[in-house]
Amino acid sequence: MSFASSSSGSHPPVDPQADPVGSLSTGQRALLRLVCWVAMADGDFAEEERRLLERLVERLLPQGSGTAGEAVHVLAAEALEQSDPQALVAELEDAGERQLAVKLAYQMACSNQRPLDSSQINSAEKVAYRRLVELLDLPESEVAEAEWAAAEELKQKRSLLEVIGSALAGFGAWPAFDPRAGDLPPGYWL
Repeated sequence: MSFASSSSGSHPPVDPQADPVGSLSTGQRALLRLVCWVAMADGDFAEEERRLLERLVERLLPQGSGTAGEAVHVLAAEALEQSDPQALVAELEDAGERQLAVKLAYQMACSNQRPLDSSQINSAEKVAYRRLVELLDLPESEVAEAEWAAAEELKQKRSLLEVIGSALAGFGAWPAFDPRAGDLPPGYWL
């Protein structure tokens, strides 16, 4: 199931300045809030976790809305206000979103290892993740499949050009490069 296909029904036009996540379906918003809840279970919303959430939000918001950073801020605030994951799980619209919740929460929990953590997932985020898995009540085989898919995505390394491009982003005339948008890399025709 892709993010884009998880939206159901039509929504009235929303002013992204007033509500940067207003164009999301109830299920999409609940899904992202659950991912935030897992990320903040250890009391720290690390930069790696923010970037992962921004990428997820960018995939859901309408193209060109440019409000991913503000949307992440809103989602994080909502996650702090409502710490009841059971209510959020109830807002997920179908089994596909439940399985996607496992995958994204697992990625989030694995995205930031603290220096003193002995395992890939710190203990507080592991407890939150396990609680979420219990609430989702999916068959163990679906959970294992979602975790495998999440781990495979996490293994994918960025290309050298993406690493260089992100390091040089914002320096003068270095062009933006987004391979997900189908952009050609700088210097491709040279």
